[in-house]
Amino acid sequence: MAARPASIPQAATLTFDRPARVRAALVAALFVATFWHLLAFIPPLGLLVHAWIYEADWSHGPLIPLFAAYLVYVKWERVRRCPVRHTWVGLVVLLLGLSVYLWSLARMLPFGYVRPLAMMTTLLGLIVFLCGLPLLYYVWLPWLYLFFAIPLPQRLYFAWTNPLRRIAAGAASAVLGLVPDLNIERVGSNIEYFYRGASGVIGIADACSGMRSTVTLCALGVAVACLSDRPLWQRIVLVAACVPIATFCNIIRVTTTCWLHIFVDPKYASGQYHMMFGLVVILLAFGIFSALGWLLSHLWVEEPAANADGDESCRPAERGPSES
Repeated sequence: MAARPASIPQAATLTFDRPARVRAALVAALFVATFWHLLAFIPPLGLLVHAWIYEADWSHGPLIPLFAAYLVYVKWERVRRCPVRHTWVGLVVLLLGLSVYLWSLARMLPFGYVRPLAMMTTLLGLIVFLCGLPLLYYVWLPWLYLFFAIPLPQRLYFAWTNPLRRIAAGAASAVLGLVPDLNIERVGSNIEYFYRGASGVIGIADACSGMRSTVTLCALGVAVACLSDRPLWQRIVLVAACVPIATFCNIIRVTTTCWLHIFVDPKYASGQYHMMFGLVVILLAFGIFSALGWLLSHLWVEEPAANADGDESCRPAERGPSES
């Protein structure tokens, strides 16, 4: 009589019953308490929360974690079926992140950006240690998306801002220079003009053409690429188009603002009108990203594969190991 093969125990999957929710809440509370220096939401505020509330360049910060959580929610059915395989690699990454963070708090590392970077490293190690490496297939993108909420180092931030301002000012000068009787010239990141006896200087603010709008529009573009169910290569194209589309929208914003300042009334180029026009530019960028996504989906259509009988009918998509 042949021996029956021993059954292979199946790996546990993620559950989110009441005990699991309590454990998740405790882990989240412990994480926030550990990085209270960055995440404190009561006065005195943590460094990250303070930047989100009081620095206009990073006012989009509170929305980033919410959208990252939504990306996980969209794939929740696949996430909860993912096998839990604890690995010591996650513990090593977690301890590395905590060590770097403690060294930074002790002033042994003079770079301020190290602290949020250590927090993100700790979060990655925590995910891998508690849930296993297979889960990274579904959460690596939400984890990377969180970096949009972390302020860049000041030196790097301004090094990228000034060229963007000059590009926008130069493009606006070239476009408005086509208007008859208008003498306009870019001087640094400012625009000097003379029109029918009136002259003036228009300063290009960071909000118009700098890193503030670029980071916000890039976060929007990545969101559009992630929300739609499309092939990987199309998502790569959409992400690669973020900076060019953001730069184009910034040029449109600067050009229109200068036109309003010169030909209509300077009040429409500042204050609440300027802020409202910024929202219009965000809608414009969303429309361009959506149009590009539609174009990619309709220009390249994958032909259905032939089945065993030579039929060209569509087959169900193959499912990964974590789907049933």
